[in-house]
Parts: sequence; structure tokens; C-alpha cells
Amino acid sequence: MVSTPLYLPIRTLLHLTVCALFFLIAGLRSAPAQSPADIGLSIHERAYLDHKKILRVCVDPSRLPFDGVDEAGNHDGLSKDVFDILARMLNVTMVVPQVEDWDDLMKKAKSRACDVVSQINANDERREFLDFTTPYFYLPLAVVTRYDRIFVEESLQGSGVKFAVIKDDIAIDKLRKKYPDIDLVEVKNNIEAMQMVHDGDVFGYIGAQGAVAFAIQKLDLNKLAVTGSLPLRYELSIASRNDEPYLGSALEKAVRAIDPKEAQSIRDKWIAITIQEVTDYTLIWQLLVVLGTVLMVSLFWNNRLSSANRKIRETLTQLHAAQHQLEDQNKVLQRQSVTDSLSGLYNRLKLDKDIAQEIKRAERSNTPFSLILMDIDHFKRINDTHGHLIGDDVLKEFAALLQSQTRSSDILGRWGGEEFLLLCPDCPLDGAKTRAEDLRTTIAAHTFAHIGPLTASFGVATYHPGEHPNALLKRADLALYRAKEKGRNCVDCS
Repeated sequence: MVSTPLYLPIRTLLHLTVCALFFLIAGLRSAPAQSPADIGLSIHERAYLDHKKILRVCVDPSRLPFDGVDEAGNHDGLSKDVFDILARMLNVTMVVPQVEDWDDLMKKAKSRACDVVSQINANDERREFLDFTTPYFYLPLAVVTRYDRIFVEESLQGSGVKFAVIKDDIAIDKLRKKYPDIDLVEVKNNIEAMQMVHDGDVFGYIGAQGAVAFAIQKLDLNKLAVTGSLPLRYELSIASRNDEPYLGSALEKAVRAIDPKEAQSIRDKWIAITIQEVTDYTLIWQLLVVLGTVLMVSLFWNNRLSSANRKIRETLTQLHAAQHQLEDQNKVLQRQSVTDSLSGLYNRLKLDKDIAQEIKRAERSNTPFSLILMDIDHFKRINDTHGHLIGDDVLKEFAALLQSQTRSSDILGRWGGEEFLLLCPDCPLDGAKTRAEDLRTTIAAHTFAHIGPLTASFGVATYHPGEHPNALLKRADLALYRAKEKGRNCVDCS
């Protein structure tokens, strides 16, 4: 569910969006590696690399901060720092062939003019000539609009609203699959897309979060803002030519061996932006100009000074009243930005942030926490039989029932569709399982308006020290899947 934007000054909004919505670099082991021997390369892989010595790395020149080349044609961006680590691990030299744009890059990859592509999404067409590593970076899709427009996800559902996307972007397939009636306008690059949004030719631009914020700052388009995030993401891998399989297997081992602390440091260097509070002094300066003018005129017409001072006081009063009104509106919008509009519970963006905070607290205090992922059984049947309006009423009543059964320390939210997530601080697996079982029996005993009784299935997982949020959520999701397979209306643990 996309949240309503918080209208703060543009740079603050960008900072908050980038820092809050970005996924951490994932799937990496904890021990640093310095050489081929350290990362467990086979004899064949070491022999291949010793013979190869130089790897040609194709880089998209215009995808900063994630990927790019500088004016001298050298590799630049977050991926460059990652490839410095990989070159050290594999004991090879990385060179960057000249690439004009993404189309040129794909042609060179297909013709074997490059050995490696630095950042790319995997799909069936590309697998015909490339091998892919485990994804090492995740990028949610973000929506950029003018700051005076409010984005809602319903505008993607064939409402006649146009959105710009980069031509041949992998996101196009993802968007059209989730939103079949979406109206997309394909453009050459994000600069063209941003300009179209700025000029009002399209309502918004959909691209990788972080990249769009970086582009807004770089282009200084102060009328634009990141006003939404979609439940879709890029999964960036390193790709290698598939006619040399030892290269792909060696890169996979190297990616998995990157030290998470080094990965975090790289992410902070290119993405994490310091949050600064920026005040708009436009009205104040305008007031000072008016005041200065009045004072100068008062030297000649003293009899008008009283009237001028009265007008100034009235203007200041109106300014203070407007400031208080904006502060109240910001508080309302801030609540909306973390709330699911249908159920009134926390939304997924807020839950992602809370899970990350609980992991930090668990690592710091060595206390357990668990999460419960729950799914209404046969919800599609409710929509098909009674209609989506009744389905929405069921979701609201289900959310209210869950909320009445939670502790004050629990964090409850709508995960998406008919799925809900309960975060249980200071709660080991046995306690979370008991909580889930209590919820299950309460739901099964409840008579819902319009439809009568229904049931839900539950997946429970407890955080393991050092575990990535995605791994924890995946275990809970697998447990939920097993509960469904057992016949629904039951609890399974992972």
C-alpha cells in the first residue's frame, strides 16, 4: 500500500525517503575474504581466473548513484566500490569497455564483448546468454510527482493518468503484470522522465528508489518529490557470460563472501544522506522587504506610519496562523504516511522500519523477538461471492479484532492484501506460538458481519542473531505456507 506523502521542504523529504525506504545490501556472509583461497574457490575456478587475469566489466554509464562512469571513462558509483572488493578477492584486474547506453551494453553482453555486467535484473531472455549471481542489492520502485500532487496507488489502475518509465526497463514487465491497465510512457533516461513530470506532460515517473532521489537532487528540480513507494522492487545481481561457467561460479562465491560491514559502509557512502531541517524563509524575506519599504516611506509621510505598522502586525498574525495550520497538517500527513488507509493499522513501510529497529535492539540487548504472519483463509472466495466492498469491510473488521487482542508493546500492521503482521518484542518462539494460537481461536469463534465465521492461518518465526530481515520474513512466510498446506486454520513455526 502506498502512503500519502509528507509535504516537508524538498531536500528533507528526499532525505527521509531515501533513508527510510532503502533495503540493506543482503545475502552476504559475516567473514571478510581477501583472496581466492579465502572464499573457497575450486581448483578449476582458480585456474580459470589465473588464465583470464583481466575481466571486462560493462557498466551502464547513466545510473548513478548505483552504476556509472566518470568523465575519464572509469567505473563509478556504488557498484565500483563493490567490484574493487571482488577484484581483490578474485585476484583479477577489472577494465571497463566503452558503453554508450543500456541498449549498447546489452548488445555487447550478448556478443561477448564484455565478461561481466555490473548491475542487472535477471529474466528469461537474459539467461540465454548470461549467468546471474545471488542478488546483492535490492531497490524498491518509487514514484516521483510534483510536490503539489498526491499519489495514490489507484491511479495506476487505468485511470488515464500517465507515468514515465525508462525504455526497456525490467520494471515495465513487473508494473504491467501487477497493474494491467497502467498507462506507461517509455522515455530514454531519467533526466527526460523528470523533465516530463516537471513540465506536466506526465503525472509521475516510476524508477528505482534512491536513483530517483539522487536525480532530483542532482537536477535541482525543486518542484518534484518522491511521493510514493510501490510493493515491487529491482533485485540487482552481477551477470557473467554463460559460455564461461567458472566465471559465474567464482563471482557467486565472491558475492556471498563480502563482509556485511564493508557492504554497509559502501551503502552509507553512496545512499545514506544526512537529514537536515530546511526552513523556507521566502515569506520572512518578503515581509522584511515590505517593512523596509514602509520605514523608508515613513521618513517622508510620518502620518502613515501607524497604518503601516498595523498592516505589518496583521501580516505577522496571518503568518503565524498559517505556520500553525501547516504544522497541524504535517502531523496529520505524518500519521497517514505510516498508516494503511483501509484497515487503519500500520502500513508495510512502517513495519519494515520497525523490524529493522527490533533487530538492532535484539542485537544490542540480546533479547528475543518474534513475528507472526497471518493470512485470511479463502479470502478470494469472499470477494468473488460478496464483492470487493464487502471484502473491504471484512478486512476492517478483521483488523479491529486483531487490534483488540494485542499488547501495548506489540506492533500490528497490514502486510498487504489479506495478510497481516504482528511484531512481538521480548517474545521467544513458544510465547509467539501461544499468541498465534490464541488469535486463531479468537478469529474462528468470531461472527463477522455480512459473511459469518471465517478462519486464518499463521506463520511464526523468531529472530536469529545476525539474521537479515528478509531471511526472517521468508521463514515466517514459509511457515504460513505450511499452515495453508496443512488445511488452513492452524499455526506453523519456523
